[in-house]
Amino acid sequence: MRRLRGLTAPAILVAALAACTPVPQPDPGPSPTPTAVRPTPKPTPTVTLPPLAIPRCDELLPIVTAREVFSPSVELFAETPASEFVAHIPVQSIPVVLSTASPSRACLWAGPNSDGSFSLVVAGITGTERETLQSELTAEGFTETTTGDVAAFELERDDGGLSSYGATHLFSNDAWILSDNRSLSASRAVAAAALEALRAANPALGL
Repeated sequence: MRRLRGLTAPAILVAALAACTPVPQPDPGPSPTPTAVRPTPKPTPTVTLPPLAIPRCDELLPIVTAREVFSPSVELFAETPASEFVAHIPVQSIPVVLSTASPSRACLWAGPNSDGSFSLVVAGITGTERETLQSELTAEGFTETTTGDVAAFELERDDGGLSSYGATHLFSNDAWILSDNRSLSASRAVAAAALEALRAANPALGL
């Protein structure tokens, strides 16, 4: 057999085949699972509500309504500081809350040449003040009723047979209405009128 540079033909063929055979590569294993990219949550925008706006006394209670519930001759007498208001049916926390309530408005109606009068107070209060007032009103004997988001506390009291007083407290969100009158029906009507006026002046507050 003829040799080529010291190799036989079969040996050359084996070497050629060996050079063409691919070298086995190590198994890299399963491909890693791609890590899911979580979207960054967007912060919830803070909704800032406008402050409570309290209408004027003559807007809270139109004179025609005041005369219907009290007397035909009654007039809007004065607007006084809420901190000076004295309730006919006292509750300990009323003057305390009114000393710092903001905003606030206290209105007084009276008949000419007469000692007959009634009051209406509207104020913005905190949740803690609301809880304190409601707790003390309940302890004083006020009856609570709830209509939607409005809580009403009412009480009528006879002052020794000479006179009677009615008081209605309405709580709607951070608004507090105190109607102080000579009968419960009158205080209820005045408080309802004030709530409607307050709602009209604060459409965004959901009172």
